[in-house]
Amino acid sequence: MKKLSALLLMFFMLPVVASPVKLWSYSDTCAVFSLSINSNGSVGLAFGYYAELLNPGGKLLWKAPTRGIAYSSALSDNGVLLIGTEGKWLQAFENGKVIWERELSNAVVSVAISPNGSVAVAGDASGWVYLFKDGKIVWKKKAGNYVWSVYLGGNTLLVGSDSGIHAFSTDGEPLWEKNPGPVRKVLVANTEVLALVVPESESWSELVALDKNGNVLWEKRFNGYVRGISTDGKDVALAGNFGNVTLLGLDGKTIYTVPLIGYAYDVATQKGYTVVSYGKTAELIAPNGTVIWFKRFNGTAYHVAFSPKGYFITEYGSHDVQNCYSVLDAWSLSGTPTVTVSKPSERPSVNPYVAGTLTLLVLVMGVLLWRKQS
Repeated sequence: MKKLSALLLMFFMLPVVASPVKLWSYSDTCAVFSLSINSNGSVGLAFGYYAELLNPGGKLLWKAPTRGIAYSSALSDNGVLLIGTEGKWLQAFENGKVIWERELSNAVVSVAISPNGSVAVAGDASGWVYLFKDGKIVWKKKAGNYVWSVYLGGNTLLVGSDSGIHAFSTDGEPLWEKNPGPVRKVLVANTEVLALVVPESESWSELVALDKNGNVLWEKRFNGYVRGISTDGKDVALAGNFGNVTLLGLDGKTIYTVPLIGYAYDVATQKGYTVVSYGKTAELIAPNGTVIWFKRFNGTAYHVAFSPKGYFITEYGSHDVQNCYSVLDAWSLSGTPTVTVSKPSERPSVNPYVAGTLTLLVLVMGVLLWRKQS
């Protein structure tokens, strides 16, 4: 009996993996092409032919039609939702109404907006980048033939295009430029500028870190297409079709890599936790590189994001014209275990359900062994 008690005590002392708790869900017809979250936790959506705004609790505040498919989005802290459409239009919405709009040269691929909503930036599929002040154009510049990404921070504008990365002041003055290859995404983490380089063939990718003057600090190459990249200002997460999810420090060193079977659509990271979407599945990875939660959906998992309110969002659905829909679910991190990290090494992930099954098998084997000895 003492042996059985000892086995049971060992079982209950094993760490229990708790799943994130669903906080809210929101759905609508058609596809979410872009999702943006402001510092207040409000969620802006480029949702098919509509611009939509949700409050931090997932309640729809307003929904307004756009001029063509809403392709890109950015949300200011005071609730101005900037939408770029494939029909050449840049539109700014507030309380469900268009407060200003402008027709550009081509499809509006990328947008950014200042926290107070007064300064807006757009990049189009013809390589033009535009800066607006209170809806009036201040300047436009040519930055290659296709602008993939724009980043607005303070008095500096960073542009990622097929001709590299370009830095401008908000007055339109060129500051510096680098051409490591076509830059699909530009981010800023602490004092570093991060440029994701992806060639037209998408056969490889490279993350280039630069200082504020455009000097290269380090580079990290990947043998495949990096589709998703995210930073919380301390770490950088990357995923795509290169076989794993990777979390890097701002020194370019690998914190962990987690094997991934499938093509990742998106990735997001916050405080060491990383969530990734691939196929019809989303996974949550702990700061030590262990998969602690996964969820399979009824549709393709396209987007993931972290909210400043302490939860993460998954978006899944279908882009089929005959059955087009999207569902957003918000998941609390409060149900996840607290993980203490001390210089985590690269290691394969452990599925929590597999781990639980193995634990149960060990317990059963122990009980059988005890009965045999008795």
